[in-house]
Amino acid sequence: MSENTIILQPDSVRQTLQSFWGDSLEIATIRSGLALAVPLCFPDGWQVLFDLQPLTPKAVRVTDRGRTLQWLAGAGQNIEADGLVTMLNERIRTFQLQRDGWELYRDLPLPLAGVDLHLFGEALVSIAHLNNLHEPASKPPNVARQTVEKIFKERNLTPERNFKLDGKVERDIRVDYYQVAQHPVAMEILGRRGVVTSYMEQWGFRWRDLRDAHPDLLPVMIYDAAVQDVDSTALAIGESVCELFCSYEQTEQINGLLDRAGITQL
Repeated sequence: MSENTIILQPDSVRQTLQSFWGDSLEIATIRSGLALAVPLCFPDGWQVLFDLQPLTPKAVRVTDRGRTLQWLAGAGQNIEADGLVTMLNERIRTFQLQRDGWELYRDLPLPLAGVDLHLFGEALVSIAHLNNLHEPASKPPNVARQTVEKIFKERNLTPERNFKLDGKVERDIRVDYYQVAQHPVAMEILGRRGVVTSYMEQWGFRWRDLRDAHPDLLPVMIYDAAVQDVDSTALAIGESVCELFCSYEQTEQINGLLDRAGITQL
């Protein structure tokens, strides 16, 4: 019997898949109920997250807390455009979801059926893939990016764009700008619109991972308060993981960070 025949047995493949599903599934207790990270991914590779919130002794609400439509808007889609709304409503009906503003949810009876939770995750992935529609939102000028590039130009700097860095855990983490220096600077301009808390949770992990792999790295994130809703949680995450987390208007702080990195103004 060949080695391949031995490996490709139903039980071994089943065990491989069950091991992956078990390793990928995370469940944590939160104030409102339970938070789940399930073995499904959005188009950008980030794991699907949703919450379970008790309603009654016999019912529970499964909700994405607005993450999916916020992700779509951040990817450049106009979620109020006719074409997207039509396809979004079709998916909502297909998966028996409900929508309240940004939030997508479904109320389920107890005891829960695993298939219902899986289908809710599949619904979020299906909706996220609407980012492939060719009806993007008209994008206003990115004032934060323009300001940062003006600062680089004034200092005669030409940082690498869309630069790839490897963390200890995650590979191919891309940052908007990377400037070689005594203390290298990695800078990201917040691209999401609206509430950015979940986005900052993702970047919180990325920055910690990068700093573990590159101790001299100075992470910087720049936001536009007119575009992003930076609440206290997002602010706390940014300030804890970044060397500088500030509005684009704080040009003195941005220049000060570049000075500390050992980049002299020419």
